Amino acid sequence: MHFKTIVLSAFAALAVANPLSPPVKCKPATYSCAANSQTGAPGWQICDTQGVWQYGGDCPPKTKCFFNEVNQSPYCI
Repeated sequence: MHFKTIVLSAFAALAVANPLSPPVKCKPATYSCAANSQTGAPGWQICDTQGVWQYGGDCPPKTKCFFNEVNQSPYCI
């Protein structure tokens, strides 16, 4: 009985020390169209392994980003 109490106490301590991580904002390894936060130019972004969007790059001049729903990829056209 004493052993069971020690084990349960240890698990409780671990639960308090490691609260649940915040929910994922995006699905890792997915893409979307985005605007450059500094210039406003159209471009794309990618979701990193932590679930955070990272800006990938600008589209060439005189093009804009188009997201293809079929293959889930952004294209500059």
